[in-house]
Amino acid sequence: APAPYVPSSIETMGRAVLGMICAAAAAHCTEAFAPGVSVSPARLRPAVSMQAGGGWAPGGAQRAGTRLRAGKLELKAALVGETEVAAAVGGKVTDYFKPLVEGDMLESTDEQRKIVYGSFALLAALFLKGVFLLPDTNIVVGLEALAAILVGYEFADVGSGIYHWSMDNYGTAKTPVFGTQIEAFQGHHELPWTITHRQVSNNIYKICQSTAPVCVLGLLAVDDPLVLLWASTAISFINLSQELHKWSHQSPAQSAGWINFLQENQLIVSRKTHLLHHRAPFDGNYCIVSGHCNAPLDNIGFFRALEQVVYKVTGNEARCWNNERLLQDKVETIGIKKPRQGSVQP
Repeated sequence: APAPYVPSSIETMGRAVLGMICAAAAAHCTEAFAPGVSVSPARLRPAVSMQAGGGWAPGGAQRAGTRLRAGKLELKAALVGETEVAAAVGGKVTDYFKPLVEGDMLESTDEQRKIVYGSFALLAALFLKGVFLLPDTNIVVGLEALAAILVGYEFADVGSGIYHWSMDNYGTAKTPVFGTQIEAFQGHHELPWTITHRQVSNNIYKICQSTAPVCVLGLLAVDDPLVLLWASTAISFINLSQELHKWSHQSPAQSAGWINFLQENQLIVSRKTHLLHHRAPFDGNYCIVSGHCNAPLDNIGFFRALEQVVYKVTGNEARCWNNERLLQDKVETIGIKKPRQGSVQP
């Protein structure tokens, strides 16, 4: 009788990583707000608000969980009202937490969900192709595969930082293709709590849509297993970057225990790391996947060098050079923030 099949160590590792990717996708694609339960808007208060000067201030009727004091960022857990992400909320959250971008909404649509599900199905296929193309198992192959996965994860962190930096510093709402995203990033600086009420597919579908063609190309044209493992990992976390970003704005009480564990152990971008970005002129800490690359990139002046290149080539100054904030006047006009010193209300 033939000997029973025993999976190799590399196959076992591949299945484990694939399982984690699929579990993450399933978790993220479970919407935070379930229909059928009504919660009054008075119980939906912003978790965090920001003053025009860049400091953290009370949100709604209660004090926010974060503030800057004596130059040191202190993080305090606070459950504001009943805004736990796991809470079942009925009705349109958009009607209460009105995004600054005209026509934006916080709820997911069926079309957005289909885009997200399809994207992660492609990523699962891409990862499996990489696993099955690995050569005979040995310790070297195993280490190479693990290295490809880890490099893919950190590549996603760098990629998220470059994209975040470009959206923060260049273009306007009228910029072709990226205009709505640029405006959304500017709105996030003024109303950072809004993202915590954005449903998952709504939050990540645009990225999933843009990376899907790369996945198809990898499935059709790439046969190097290490490249496939690297690419599937990198794209997975690029897709999830906005959700990881969202978690960095939630208080510990708003987040699941496993999210808190990952943040506390520096496995994903933490609250303290990302909140350092939310200080005018928003000139650092752009990476929002692991957050590991923020300090190295900022310390070597990576983004300042890119800004100099852009300025020399195009003549455009980065917004962080002059603290230009495209939507600050709007939030001051509607009374969400106090006017800046010297500003004139219409």
